[in-house]
Amino acid sequence: MGSPSSKLVRVLVLPCLWLAASTAPAQIDFERGPQQGQLYPRVNGDLGPVEVAGEVTSGTFGRVHLYVTRDGSLWDQHSQDLSFSGGRAPFTFTSEIEAGLVEYRFRVYLEGGGGVWLQRDVGNVVCGDAFLIQGQSNAVAGDSHGQGLANQVSQRHWLRSFGTGSLNGGETAADHNWYVADGEIGSSAGSVGGWGLRMGQLFVDELQVPVALLNGAIGATPIRWHQRNDADPESLATNYGRLLYRARQAGLDQHVRALFWYQGEADGGTAPLQYFHRFQNLRRDWSEDFPALEQFYVFQIHNGCGTFGMGIRELQRDLADLFPDVSLMSTTATTGHDGCHYYYSGYRQLGERIARLVARDLYGRPSPAGTSAPNVDTATFFNGGRDRIELLFRHPGQALIVDPGAEAYFQLDAPERVTGVTVVGNRLQLQLSASTAATTLSWAGHIGNGPWIRNGLGVGMLTFEIPIRP
Repeated sequence: MGSPSSKLVRVLVLPCLWLAASTAPAQIDFERGPQQGQLYPRVNGDLGPVEVAGEVTSGTFGRVHLYVTRDGSLWDQHSQDLSFSGGRAPFTFTSEIEAGLVEYRFRVYLEGGGGVWLQRDVGNVVCGDAFLIQGQSNAVAGDSHGQGLANQVSQRHWLRSFGTGSLNGGETAADHNWYVADGEIGSSAGSVGGWGLRMGQLFVDELQVPVALLNGAIGATPIRWHQRNDADPESLATNYGRLLYRARQAGLDQHVRALFWYQGEADGGTAPLQYFHRFQNLRRDWSEDFPALEQFYVFQIHNGCGTFGMGIRELQRDLADLFPDVSLMSTTATTGHDGCHYYYSGYRQLGERIARLVARDLYGRPSPAGTSAPNVDTATFFNGGRDRIELLFRHPGQALIVDPGAEAYFQLDAPERVTGVTVVGNRLQLQLSASTAATTLSWAGHIGNGPWIRNGLGVGMLTFEIPIRP
């Protein structure tokens, strides 16, 4: 950025140019440069490089200038003498901006013919972090109940999106605009969904960093619909290609930090092994096309949307064990579940849950007990009579809360049932109606509100289907 004395010279020179400058007809063909409202990802620590390049098309001018201000004060400046060949003079400037809740403005001037002429004036540019959301309707997470609460609660000037989540490839290709992120409209320009907006708002407010969210989810889509066309990864005829296209056009694809996946309701009839292979392919392709990805966040789907889907849910529970870069979050114990989607209260809770997880994993923030969803490790008969089962959980230190009536949602592969649940430290002890020959225990949760098993932060227990040890 230069020495203090050079900055003083800039401050003295800059107002003179601004005062003398007039707006002139376009004399520059710009090749690269910021757009209004653009978020640049931080690359070098807390800095994000911004390149401004083009060709001057009129020999009337001898110099080109770039001035960058930060919240109205001079931040950076560059100047270049022009050298014409064939009636055109190329130029390139690079400026670095800092991540934080500050705005940058970029002005490009031409000097010559006795004057200084403004050629481009772009503001509201920020530097921060980028994330992707993908899946089906609960990743779209639009305001299907018309409550109008997501934007009212969580919309922020510093929370951005790029392009449109439309499934129409022509609309995707036509929309190269930056937007303030919207949590209510679905699969449209600037839409990020209710829980995505809440998550992003918490990053902005608590981590003091601007955030770009690109949501490519489409409702009712099975996992096969999300696969990459390896012959044409950016194909606008595919869901995968449209999101990749948007990320590349936004200049984010090389610097996306995490991807959030809420999908599986449409795969209730899919064999879990087939689902696993398709997720494995997606994870490989995402890692290739978004090489800076640090973590994948998978929501275990909720009971509902017309399918039981226990096999898919158990497979999703295993993903964090199979892949070290996959983190898992539950959707049980959320309020406002309508049988498939959620009222705003549910999406808000999901956004808060996942934000805590990301703040711990990617930002090194202290994590309160209960940040991770309660996750059963083993089920064991423990008194020799086969009428009591003990569940041991991962993540020691989590307080477990069992709502009255939650025992009804345990199931055995035998006629006996669970009649009572007792919390003992990091364990649950289940009382059965009688001694049983069962070999498998499951807990599927249920549709809508009602009794749940959760931790002290209100995060619901992951559903499961596991063998019972003797």
